[in-house]
Amino acid sequence: MAESVQVIISRIEKIEKELEELKLELLKLQAKKEEAEIIPEEEYQELTRKAEELKNNPSKGLEADEAIKELLG
Repeated sequence: MAESVQVIISRIEKIEKELEELKLELLKLQAKKEEAEIIPEEEYQELTRKAEELKNNPSKGLEADEAIKELLG
């Protein structure tokens, strides 16, 4: 019984992972479909600074699930 429960849990985890991959693929397709927005240099520099800060301190950012929820939400 416990073995069959573990098999089912493993299958669910595999499906969840595949769904996350599909969500990311859809977001990428949506991003490619939309036209690029030109932002002012100052804004670009601020975004670059924040990205570098998050790269060096990942704990300050969102987890992938949270980010996807915010993007889709």
